[in-house]
Amino acid sequence: MNSNKKITTVAIISAFILIIFIIILFSNIRCTQTKNIVSDRLPKQDTILIINNHKVFINVCKKHKKGTFILLPGWNFPADDWCNKTTLCQKIIEQDYCIVMPDMGKSVYQKKNFPETRPEWKVYPTRQWLSDTLIPLLQNKYSLLLKNENNYIVGLSTGARGVALVLLDYPNLFKGAAALSGDYDQLKMPSDNLMTGFYGTINNFRKRWENLDNPISRIKEYKTPIYLGHGKLDKVVPPEQTVMFYDSLKNYHPELKIKLNMPNAQHNYNYWGSEVDSILKFFKISK
Repeated sequence: MNSNKKITTVAIISAFILIIFIIILFSNIRCTQTKNIVSDRLPKQDTILIINNHKVFINVCKKHKKGTFILLPGWNFPADDWCNKTTLCQKIIEQDYCIVMPDMGKSVYQKKNFPETRPEWKVYPTRQWLSDTLIPLLQNKYSLLLKNENNYIVGLSTGARGVALVLLDYPNLFKGAAALSGDYDQLKMPSDNLMTGFYGTINNFRKRWENLDNPISRIKEYKTPIYLGHGKLDKVVPPEQTVMFYDSLKNYHPELKIKLNMPNAQHNYNYWGSEVDSILKFFKISK
């Protein structure tokens, strides 16, 4: 009887050891596989990611990836308007770049929200989500916007403001940037409804308006070549905003590659689409 018990005990211990060995072996295989799939992280086809309940459109290049473009939309513009209403995406893909288009909704690319921020606007992404969550995730999980590649950032309207601010968050990530029809100093627009809706009134929260998310207040920090464009007939965002940003950049960074284009155009996709070739040409000579 005792002999049978000993045999049973030995069998159980042996089985337990075998299970542990199998678990360890399987874990090692999984780890090895994970280390070897770095080059396979890139999505195989165009896709839409849902990250923290926010959509991110990804268009994948057909051949060897040279780098990534991140395209920022204007306030409450569909994220993929860049592709649907201009030729930019088609030409980027033809040059073997991937494209990332985050759906920013009604965001002004503010670092964070405040108690005074309109409640219905708090559901939209902040720049903190864009810079601290989205970009690292794309780098680590999908091999996009990698630091050793040629990356570019382009934005229109409020998205141009986003470009200026993301360049401050990532001063060494992008080889070039383009910002069209943007605003860069909210202090010059004290009655702006969007700024007031996020930061509160300028009279009550002047320091927020002056020091937070204000590209002009940090003008000395810029180091990325940038193409600036703004239609002189723009009735939505004052063209003076882009002129002021350009002049400030040239003053503090005389050696930095900066291009300004101010055609007789309005705040619409007819104008933004007309800038595509000029932007790509600027990026080519700014490498």
